[in-house]
Amino acid sequence: MMNYYMAEQAAKDRLNEAREMAAQARLVAMASPAPEPLRVVVGLALIRLGRSLAGHSAKRASSPRRATA
Repeated sequence: MMNYYMAEQAAKDRLNEAREMAAQARLVAMASPAPEPLRVVVGLALIRLGRSLAGHSAKRASSPRRATA
């Protein structure tokens, strides 16, 4: 049977190892840039697609237009 002192030491050792692993994981997370959320990536892709489909006609429409009803 394991005595209480040994059980306490084993628990402290495991806790220290877990803290070290968490600190390393935090450092890795801080070093690598966070990926963009999917909605941002899809939104930017749709904007680029819309601009490419609009082409030159969208760029030429710089003069003010009259509203017609």
